[in-house]
Amino acid sequence: MLRKALWLGLYGALGAASTMVARRAASGIWRIATGEKPPAKR
Repeated sequence: MLRKALWLGLYGALGAASTMVARRAASGIWRIATGEKPPAKR
């Protein structure tokens, strides 16, 4: 049970970190490609 909880915690943390890195990379590429701020969610 503890191992399963640790696995889910690790999996969730890595998923969140990869999402943040992907968004930051996409924003940087957008700025370089267009010279504008990336579109924001409303």
